[in-house]
Amino acid sequence: MHKIKKKRMEKGWTQLMLSEKSGVPQPTISEIEQGNRKYPRHESIRKLAKALGVDIEELEDENEDIITL
Repeated sequence: MHKIKKKRMEKGWTQLMLSEKSGVPQPTISEIEQGNRKYPRHESIRKLAKALGVDIEELEDENEDIITL
């Protein structure tokens, strides 16, 4: 999910900083950004969007395979 990385970089945040602000583990953020996590959970994307100050739709549009559990 390149949008997450782009938004994170725009804020000048590291993955660890985003992890601390969102509550999503840093390894999970890394896997999502690198595309290694094919089916990120909706809850994780929601938390990342909130921490980044963007609508969740901005992040979800790029990956339709988000698990909504």
